[in-house]
Amino acid sequence: MTHRRVVLVDDHQLLSQALAAALRAAGLAAQVLPPPRPDLHGGLVAELSQDPPSVVVVDLHLGAGDPTGGDRLVGELAPVAPVLVLTAEEDPARWGRCLRSGAWAVVSKQRPLADVVAAVEAVAAGEEVLRARERTALLLAADRAEREEAERLAPFRSLTPREQAVLDALVDGVAAADIADGASVSEATVRTQIRAVLTKLGVRSQLAAAAAARRAGWAREAA
Repeated sequence: MTHRRVVLVDDHQLLSQALAAALRAAGLAAQVLPPPRPDLHGGLVAELSQDPPSVVVVDLHLGAGDPTGGDRLVGELAPVAPVLVLTAEEDPARWGRCLRSGAWAVVSKQRPLADVVAAVEAVAAGEEVLRARERTALLLAADRAEREEAERLAPFRSLTPREQAVLDALVDGVAAADIADGASVSEATVRTQIRAVLTKLGVRSQLAAAAAARRAGWAREAA
């Protein structure tokens, strides 16, 4: 019988240990690895490249300091070994992005443990976990979300780099005079830039511009 090794990368140690025990009971060799820091993803990928496992089970949330680290890690690990995403995230668009990045399948943490074990076994055997219709729906959700995001952020991305910096300062509540001091320009110049920002965003006040940026997610993107 072919030796099948499963690597679990998840910041929820209790769940990882329980899943590892269930996988071992099913005849798979399970190894639990702590989530790498964002700047150390390459080390984990290199380590697993030396001895590729049958399956890598990855959570999308790799800790408070790296809430989207799993998304990046999926794409980095997919060329190395089949990746099964196991997540509490229920956003179909995010699931679709994982599939597009190379994940074999995505499974919810709300599923019974036996179902998760069955999914891991299926991936290890090279079998499909998601039906074609489910996979297509998730990929379409990812495409739709990206189109909506592009439309939502288009006015912000039309700003010049300097106008974007001014908007970021407005979101942080910085006054025009302080923006001018920080950029070593006149306050009149900054106020001209502010007017350009308001015009491009279709709002009438600095507060409205800041609110629009937060609502659209521009503040998070800029950060």
